[in-house]
Amino acid sequence: MDFPPLTADNSIMSSLSRKDLLILAQTPWDFRDRVDAYMRRASNIDNFLNKYFTPTEVAHFRYLQSRTQAIISGSMALQFFERVEYPNSDLDIYVENDHKKEIIAWLLQIGYLFESRRNKTLAEEMQSPPPPQDDTIADASGYFGRGVANVFNFFQDGPERRIQLITSYISPLRVIINFHSTCVMNIITHEKAYALYPKATFDDHLSVKHSTAGGNQDAARQKYADRGWTMVDNLSADKIEDSEFTHKPRHVGDRFCWQIDLVPKLELPESSIEINSWLFYGGHEDPSMVSWYTYTNGLDFKYIIGEREIDKFFRDFFGHSYDTYEGPRHQDARMLELVRAKRNSPQVLV
Repeated sequence: MDFPPLTADNSIMSSLSRKDLLILAQTPWDFRDRVDAYMRRASNIDNFLNKYFTPTEVAHFRYLQSRTQAIISGSMALQFFERVEYPNSDLDIYVENDHKKEIIAWLLQIGYLFESRRNKTLAEEMQSPPPPQDDTIADASGYFGRGVANVFNFFQDGPERRIQLITSYISPLRVIINFHSTCVMNIITHEKAYALYPKATFDDHLSVKHSTAGGNQDAARQKYADRGWTMVDNLSADKIEDSEFTHKPRHVGDRFCWQIDLVPKLELPESSIEINSWLFYGGHEDPSMVSWYTYTNGLDFKYIIGEREIDKFFRDFFGHSYDTYEGPRHQDARMLELVRAKRNSPQVLV
């Protein structure tokens, strides 16, 4: 059978949904390789970020992501999975507040300018202590709610490009799982993209509303309703059972996530993002995401934990008083290995 050129594949497959691509890959003809090849082209992060960075800058940005655990989320991550482009989109980068300086310095170095939100210089903004964790920062996007420490706006002209650096108290995942609804709960690390609720978001175009802090949540939900997502207040019990909305703990990279390996692949250390986990509580008026958080000077980064046995494991490993831990430092990679073993075999502790 003669196949059309790759340009035809791109044209045809770019109009297909995730569900349609999965079906196409299972047809009697040998389409799997062609679908895989198309998805590799579609997951080229250099092309995806070319509005904001040159290919060399993309590579350095991914290096900074690996050093700081920064992630891309918001509408840009959604566009990556949906393979669409929304005009005038900002690039939203999320990072722990303690790791923001390296990214800010680099953005200024490559020509981005700081734009103050509240009549402060960048130096004043960086020195300002973040508000108490119970407070929220909100703007018209509706993203800046629970868990946000600060928001830094950067821009370039000719053409206009905007980047928002959103800093978090704990893991950026705490901010992500507290977005206004589930369709925007998608992230891009330096090596992979993860959709946390892919079936609802990309197969059914449903978005479950999430009761969260912060202003303008209704306006943010309406923006995505206008883009084709049906906002639902909750799910029936039969749709929760053994689904991505299970009441059992979820974690980044679990069997419900849609994962895409980024192209080109870089030789960088593996992200420890998959340590993060959470619980979805639905079946009532206000669905919510629940997690605890862990921090210790034995780890470079903070994490959210939705599994009691993993939370206990961390406490047993580092001691219940995390601040007084005096053991080895920089154990994130080791803890990722142990947490994976624990999840695969609950009897494995060390």
